[in-house]
Amino acid sequence: MKGIIILGFEKYSKTRIDTQFPSNICEFLGVTTETLKGLVEHHMNKKMEPNYIELTLQDEVNVASFYSGFSFRHYVGNPNFAICIFLSQDDILSNEFEGMMRRIAHELLPKREALNFDDILGQYYEMLKKEELLPYWEEIIEGEISVITAKKKEEELDVVEEKKSKDTKPVISKEEADIKKKNSKLQELLDEKKSKIRELTRKYTELVSENTKKSEEIQSYKEEISEQYIKLEKWSQQMADLNQNNAKLMADIKILNQKIEERDDFLKEKERQIEALSTKLTGAEEVEDEAEKILQEKVDLKNINLGLNSELEKLEKANRSLLNEIDKLKSQITVHLDSITSLKLEGKNTKANISAKEKEKETFKEQMFDLKKEIKILRRERDHYRKIVKEKNLLK
Repeated sequence: MKGIIILGFEKYSKTRIDTQFPSNICEFLGVTTETLKGLVEHHMNKKMEPNYIELTLQDEVNVASFYSGFSFRHYVGNPNFAICIFLSQDDILSNEFEGMMRRIAHELLPKREALNFDDILGQYYEMLKKEELLPYWEEIIEGEISVITAKKKEEELDVVEEKKSKDTKPVISKEEADIKKKNSKLQELLDEKKSKIRELTRKYTELVSENTKKSEEIQSYKEEISEQYIKLEKWSQQMADLNQNNAKLMADIKILNQKIEERDDFLKEKERQIEALSTKLTGAEEVEDEAEKILQEKVDLKNINLGLNSELEKLEKANRSLLNEIDKLKSQITVHLDSITSLKLEGKNTKANISAKEKEKETFKEQMFDLKKEIKILRRERDHYRKIVKEKNLLK
């Protein structure tokens, strides 16, 4: 959408651009009162009652316009005004767009004298672009504004007619009485349809609100599931790192065990050599020196073996701590997998509820569409009977 203007209708079908938003939209699009002449003629050709049209002006400017009605006989909000929306090529109007424009006419036109009217117009325009306005389908018709006064007048007329009937012949013919009775029945039927429309509109609003809440809940569930998946990926990475470190430690332990076995074998061999030499010792100095060397090597080898044993114990402790951490991570992952499964089930149930609500909403839309058709038919019949009443001067 490009902008909104309010047209004021004067005598002899003259028009003026009363208000516009943004303030230079008409200048930007090259729209003048002369350009809007065809739009005005379309509105006036529809019995000057409230009506809605969509057309293309000069320079390929697309317009959706709602005329509020003529004089104070039949209007919405305030008579003799039109609300025009300049559309873009990409705009796709919903079925409720006319009802939303009627809502603007009903709520905005009576506030034309307000000092901040331009700001209010901008707010309504933004709500219309976002389709945040509820549709409004009621109209103010002369004779239906004050029902209580009309009933009192009818009662007074009935009293006068009863008095006249005692002295003179009936003035109203049977045909006219039937028409009047039929008109009252049609009026009652019309009021009933209006109440049904209000009820369906209320239900539709409640469904839209509930659908919004369900969508927000689904979004929160999706975000929570995403967070759980991120945590699961981090824990999986930590577990993989711990498994890798554990494998490395196990390999080191295996190498150390192999070295210890080699050292033990070497020590046993030296001990056998020492025993063999000890049997051959006869006090010779060379043999004693060699024995001392062998003994010293044995002591060194024992010290190395002790160092390797202490290192092996440290590695075993580190391995046990890593195994404990892995067990903890496995239990945490199991808990979070259960929570993710429950969240998925809740999401499925929520989607099923939303689909059911969507079907119910579609049913309400179809019912509202049928009711609109019935109201249009009733309005045609009402206008037909009004025409009959005016032609035969039944109100005098």
